[in-house]
Amino acid sequence: MRVWIAASAALALVACSQPAETPGTPAPEAQLPVNAPSGDYALDPNHSTVTVSVRRFGISNYTLRFNTVSGTLHFNAEAPAQSSVEATVDVTSLDTPYSGERDFDAELQNSSWLDSAAFPQATFRSTSVESTGPNTARVTGDLTLHGVTQPVTLDATYNGSHSPHPVGMQISSIGFTATGEIQRSQFGVDEMMPSSPDAQDGSGDRVTITIEALFSKPIEGVPTPDRPTAEPVN
Repeated sequence: MRVWIAASAALALVACSQPAETPGTPAPEAQLPVNAPSGDYALDPNHSTVTVSVRRFGISNYTLRFNTVSGTLHFNAEAPAQSSVEATVDVTSLDTPYSGERDFDAELQNSSWLDSAAFPQATFRSTSVESTGPNTARVTGDLTLHGVTQPVTLDATYNGSHSPHPVGMQISSIGFTATGEIQRSQFGVDEMMPSSPDAQDGSGDRVTITIEALFSKPIEGVPTPDRPTAEPVN
C-alpha cells in the first residue's frame, strides 16, 4: 500500500510541475500536400490577378489592377526551393475603379506616370527561393518597371494543388498568393510624390503588390475530354 501511495504522490508532483499551456497559442501550421508533379507550368490568365495599392494623401489606399498577365513556373515538387518563376504584366491593361468623366486609366499610363507607350511591359524573374515555413517562401527576383530593373522580394504562400482538376479537367494546377512592397521612386515613377516621407500631400512612395497566381499544365498521356467543363472564370 505504501508503494502505491508513494507512486501516486510522485505522479501528482510531476503533473503539477508541467508548464501550463499558454491560452491562445496557435497550433503549428500543417504542411499542405503537394498533389501536382514537377514540370513547367503556364500562368492561367483567367484565374490570376495582379493588384497594387498606394496610400493617397495619407488617408486611403488606392487600389488598381492589371488585367493582362502571363508567366511560367518551373516547379520542383521534391525540392520546391529549386523552383523558379517568370511573369510579364501588360502595363496597358491597367484598370482603376474610377467612374468619372476623366479617362483616369489613360492618365496613369501616360509619360508622367508609367509611360506605357515606351514601357508597355513590366517583368519579374526570380533569382532565388528561400523556404520560410511549411507552406511559405521568400521569392527574390529582378523586377523591371518603367525601364528600370531593381531587386524585389515577395512573400509567397503555397495554397494547394490538384492533379487532375476537381471538376474533371485533365490538368495539374498549383496556386500561390504573393505579396511585396516597392518604392516607386526607385523605378523613376515620381509623379505627385509627397514633400517628405511623413507628409500627407501626395501619393505615397511605397506601393503594395498582391498577386494571386494559378499555374497549370496538361497531364501527359491523358486525352482531353470532348466536352468542356462548366467551371467559371473570375
